[in-house]
Amino acid sequence: MKNVQDVYKLSPAQREFLARPSAPEARPAHVRWSFRQGLDEAALESALRQLIARHDALRTAFFAQGMSEPVQVVREKAEPRLEQRAEHPEAFSLNPSNAPLLRATVVRDSPESGTVVLAYHPLVLDEASARVCLRELFLLYRAARDGSEAGLGKSRPHRDFMAWLEQQDAREAERRMRELLRGAPRSRLPAGWRVGPREGAPAGPLPEGEGALQRFFLSPAATARVQAFLRQHTLELATLLQAAWAVLLHQEGQGEDLLFGTFTTPLPAALSGGGTLVSRLSPLVPRRLQVPSRGTLLRWLRGLQAEHAEARASDHAAPSQLRSWLEVPEDTPLFESIVTAELEDEALGLLARSLGFHAITHATAVLPAPLVVRAAQGPRLVLRFLYDPGQLDSTAVARAAEHLGALLEELALRAEQEPSALTPPARATGSPEARASTGARTVTVGAHFGAAEVEAVLARHPAVAQVSVRPAPEAPGPGALVARVVPERPAAGARKKPGFGLFFFANEDASTRDRYRLYLEAAKLADRNGFTAIWTPERHFDEHGGLYPNPSVLSAALSTVTERIGLRSGSVVLPLHSPFRVAEEWSIIDNLSGGRVGLSVTSGWMPNDFALAPDNFEHKREVLFHSLEQVRELWRGGAVSTRDGAGNEVRLRTFPRPVQPELPVWLTCPGNPELFEKAGALGVNVLTSLASQPVEEVREKIALYRAARARAGHDPAAGTVTVMLHTFVGRDPDEVLDRVRGPLTQYLRTHLRLQQARVHSLNLQVDIDDPKWLDSLATFAFEQHYRMSALIGTPTSCLSMVDRLVEAGADELACFIDFGVDGDRVLEGLTALSELKQLAEDDSLRLHRVLSEHLDERLPGRPPVAFELP
Repeated sequence: MKNVQDVYKLSPAQREFLARPSAPEARPAHVRWSFRQGLDEAALESALRQLIARHDALRTAFFAQGMSEPVQVVREKAEPRLEQRAEHPEAFSLNPSNAPLLRATVVRDSPESGTVVLAYHPLVLDEASARVCLRELFLLYRAARDGSEAGLGKSRPHRDFMAWLEQQDAREAERRMRELLRGAPRSRLPAGWRVGPREGAPAGPLPEGEGALQRFFLSPAATARVQAFLRQHTLELATLLQAAWAVLLHQEGQGEDLLFGTFTTPLPAALSGGGTLVSRLSPLVPRRLQVPSRGTLLRWLRGLQAEHAEARASDHAAPSQLRSWLEVPEDTPLFESIVTAELEDEALGLLARSLGFHAITHATAVLPAPLVVRAAQGPRLVLRFLYDPGQLDSTAVARAAEHLGALLEELALRAEQEPSALTPPARATGSPEARASTGARTVTVGAHFGAAEVEAVLARHPAVAQVSVRPAPEAPGPGALVARVVPERPAAGARKKPGFGLFFFANEDASTRDRYRLYLEAAKLADRNGFTAIWTPERHFDEHGGLYPNPSVLSAALSTVTERIGLRSGSVVLPLHSPFRVAEEWSIIDNLSGGRVGLSVTSGWMPNDFALAPDNFEHKREVLFHSLEQVRELWRGGAVSTRDGAGNEVRLRTFPRPVQPELPVWLTCPGNPELFEKAGALGVNVLTSLASQPVEEVREKIALYRAARARAGHDPAAGTVTVMLHTFVGRDPDEVLDRVRGPLTQYLRTHLRLQQARVHSLNLQVDIDDPKWLDSLATFAFEQHYRMSALIGTPTSCLSMVDRLVEAGADELACFIDFGVDGDRVLEGLTALSELKQLAEDDSLRLHRVLSEHLDERLPGRPPVAFELP
């Protein structure tokens, strides 16, 4: 036979797909992405050719006619299919007997932009394998475009999987599945979620493009807590998601014995390693969970994880077999709900964006159940609810999405408690009139969301006390709405408005000529946009922070190019200097700037720094506070005793006299509670950071500071607490993450000792000094740090961190911006940081923006909504 490499049998699912090509699960699926910076079609065709040659599953054709048993034939060669079209294809047709069952279509909007659609047949790939192929396609495309190596390892033939499947005991597999399903309840959703059947709609699955989509994003902090919990207990997101879904159904009155569908992901142990294997490896299977009445949630989760950790032959039963065992009629979906977690592949998104590719989406031909819930990792964990709006009430789906998100976080936070400790679902909210007049029945197939759905989503937002949504009297667009919102915090100015400053600590880079460009340009931009201060550190004899050996000289430079912004040290290592020189230098800057100086002081801790004053190292803390007292006295115009060159005791004053009669002083408090109390007793301000302590600890130490001020007779509310934190704000959360991941991970790697407390808090049994752990620990530190201890994200996503710090007692934020991100990108990001500052200052603007983006996240494709506030 010509062009034949191999021939073998079909799996049960493949056999059924081939016999019933019109079945929903047998129709071609596709993945698409957009490009904005051109597309090298020759490189794409070359990449397709290499991908098809690499995986025999992609060169496979299927034959049944005239045969006693169908077979799949692996071709030795199969030419790639790359098409160009003027419009997006509405449907895909792939002949199973004509390999390759993979086709790429390019649709250009302009010479530089457009969309690529990669269609594939479910006979040869499932969604997980399609993602693997997509990543390899991108790597091969880059290699073909740039003339480089793709760096792919070896692949594994599909025959290995088929051989494993044939070796399994079919009778034992059927017995196991029947045992699992014995006495199982029907897969059902709560009756209260349902609406009547779609008028005139054909029976059977809904085409996916006609389904409705709602999303729920966990906050960055909640995402970090969930991921830390999964890592600590070696659990998979799929396990947590399925448990949360079972709890939700249980709380909705569906009993303790729950059944729904999911897609298996683990490969058999016999097939792990040995190269990349792609095929149809993740079938749709039943998931039966018993919600326990007693015992801890963690024990339950561990049991679920162990129960389904190994792939089994019974997972590969044909859909018709499952239908028979479950006694589900032919015209009814196998499951009313399917829940699945997408495997984390951050490298795919990063790789795509580096090639100018964006908006990767995966779609099947039909919606396989009335409700499909997908969880996906990212900067914020996202839940996607894809559903049939002709069967399910969209407002009920909105509440379910929010409650499932809350349960995911609660399972992580309350793992040592019993299931009864979990929060029950919220009941219907919103005005009765809106629900009566614009209920889910107004959301017909292909239509926009209506007032009821918008109101249901807004009503659950924590910033909203009351809301009513109506059609706009003068609609600016189709279905436009007006939302009348009563804020949860209606009083103007009720939320404290924090100050925003910029903090610098860049490394010395010998390859850079214009070393202070970012420092100067950022200061001028911050000055124009009403920022509070520029913080300049002091660092000696080390590349790390090496650009800043003298904050007074650099602040003097800033005084001539800025007009309003405060010029502060962050910090002066006071034991290294004469108090007289410190008072003189900063008094000059105070005059040059018109009274804008502030001084944060510290004792220092690096022995090399004390080459400038070696006698002070042993008693640096005592020297700090004695020198600070002298500097403050000199600033006020007082005289301080010292010895002159002849050894005589003299009392000296410093000149020129400063503009400010009292020197604004901050005490740098890295984390020691005693320093916070000392700052309170002295009546000075505090400069602290999130580099080595979480927000919760900062809250406790600020309380100590305020109490110490009160005990010393100072106004406890008068002192200023400034918190330094890594900052990079942009428009696109994925691009922001791409920018900061490398620099911030490297920064944290060099400061891994600061992460030791986090490692111990998670009971990770690792030696932090072992080099083999450095990379993994730095990666873990990054994932936790950027979500829970930094201002990294979009203007609106960063508001939650601003709120956390303000609620903890912070008065100002010192935004550390030069930790390694390219200088031009940092300057671009300051525009978005200024927008964040504006949102934090303007309650009305903030509420409009937050609610608008919240609706965009939760209800993609929503109608225009105008907001009316009291």
